[in-house]
Amino acid sequence: MTANRPGIRFGFPAPLLPDGVAPGTNILVSGATDSGARSVALGLTAVESYRNESQLLLSADVCGRELLDEADAVTDTLDPSRTAVIDCSGTADEDHRFDQLAAPIDGPGDLIAIETEFGTLYEKLRQSGYARVRIGVFSISSLLSHSDLQTVSRFVHMLTGRVIATGDLGVFHIDSSLHPDVAVDVFEHFCDLRVEVRRTEEGEVQVRTGAPGAELDEWDSVTPLTTSSPQRRS
Repeated sequence: MTANRPGIRFGFPAPLLPDGVAPGTNILVSGATDSGARSVALGLTAVESYRNESQLLLSADVCGRELLDEADAVTDTLDPSRTAVIDCSGTADEDHRFDQLAAPIDGPGDLIAIETEFGTLYEKLRQSGYARVRIGVFSISSLLSHSDLQTVSRFVHMLTGRVIATGDLGVFHIDSSLHPDVAVDVFEHFCDLRVEVRRTEEGEVQVRTGAPGAELDEWDSVTPLTTSSPQRRS
């Protein structure tokens, strides 16, 4: 769970989490494949341009460049100079690998290499002068398709612990339609906040939030996400 850390709260694109979250918070974003959960998670990783922030994204299901295109389409605020990507998708198309500040990894199953690269890129971002980092994992589901639940849960536990220790932000996306509830519950246990996403028959994306194990709030529309800077937090 989140350490009681002082500091400026992380803000997000409207209308996501209008009160922001404290430094050291880990968020699990879950929803079916076509629910919009992935876009919501990408919105949560968008840096606040007026803050000294950067982002570190793990791309396990699509090539790194495609993930960045998705992120830019969600918020229209992507700054490549603030962004590092661990491309472990295993794509054979080297021309579409994202190699800025990064070294490609053979595939999502090589969690030791992913962990090593994570530490390297994180330190590069800090050495570049950024005070805090938004970490996004896209997605837990892809990691689970290449490793067992126990191995992936250890990896996620390591990342969430690091987020707490450093006062950063962790965002973890999981496709709930691909896994039994027990798998989602395992990763929820490592996080401070759960964001559940659904798409209505009319195509509206809705979210509800709450602490792990607690009753979630009422469904609230987030269609569309504001394509501008995240809400300013004082």
